[in-house]
Amino acid sequence: MIRMKEYEITPGNIPEHFTVHGTDKYFCRMPEEIAKTVSSEVLRQSKLPAGGRIRFRTDSPQIYVRVEFANRELNNGFEITSGGRRSGHCPPDENADFLEGTFYSEMCGEGKRSCDITVFLPRTVQLKRAVIGIEDGRKLEDAEPYKITAPIVFYGSSITMGACVGLPARTYTALVSEALGADHLNLGFGGAAKGEPEMARYIATLKMSAFVMDYDHNADTAEYLRETHKPFFDTVRRAQPDLPILLMSRPNTDSDFEGSCAARRVILDTFHAALDAGDKHVDFVDGFYLFGNYSRELCITEDGCHPSELGAQRMADTVYPRLKALMERK
Repeated sequence: MIRMKEYEITPGNIPEHFTVHGTDKYFCRMPEEIAKTVSSEVLRQSKLPAGGRIRFRTDSPQIYVRVEFANRELNNGFEITSGGRRSGHCPPDENADFLEGTFYSEMCGEGKRSCDITVFLPRTVQLKRAVIGIEDGRKLEDAEPYKITAPIVFYGSSITMGACVGLPARTYTALVSEALGADHLNLGFGGAAKGEPEMARYIATLKMSAFVMDYDHNADTAEYLRETHKPFFDTVRRAQPDLPILLMSRPNTDSDFEGSCAARRVILDTFHAALDAGDKHVDFVDGFYLFGNYSRELCITEDGCHPSELGAQRMADTVYPRLKALMERK
């Protein structure tokens, strides 16, 4: 029987050689004192580690992962990659207080080099504890830094958060960021991303490589979106004049064609105003094209709102080249 050496990771206690990304060391996505000023729902959801990852490097071919929860709001599992390749996942169990599994890395083992391991955390539960085990006697080292160390920051609705995508490495935000070799911060808040000025001021202070602004689905009306969208963009742009900013409109256009058209007009007005002002670091991705031109019904889940795994992949396939080109623009 192979013996495993286990490492315990708890909020505020990150052992040597493990790094946490997409959250702070307490597995929160933004500071509590700032989240309070936005809304009670943003405060609650900020404690859910959507987009959170634990990274390390090892030559152990077997890796054990156990994730324990402080509440029972689980609707997705966790996922693990080794050397950038998917090595396995643990599906959700809404009645469980934890998820666990042992995974095998084809990249590691006898005669093979160490590789980077990434554990993509469940999206919708507060993390109580994580335990990671590697074979006794194997190396444990720091993971290689991301090629792009300043994170891409995504701000938006439950679609941005990854709702209804079963596994956290398969959300469009994770797919795009991993393809770019970039760290990322997911500031998606289901039903609660309202374009508040407090959130705009907070995001404007962040050190980031790019900003993706995608919250129109949470604007109750086009009038409300018009009141908030350009001021939000202007707040971030004034603070960071050369930051690549990608504006997006919602992907699930088939279920509310008129509302989607109205929201798109508002976002295009923000985009065109920026271009007219000489902004060379902004682009727009039209949500009407995010799901492609065929089998669009397979890109949406039964709720008629959220992307399926196929929908998330098509979103990533569209967003990735546009964001890459924007980030490389001089």
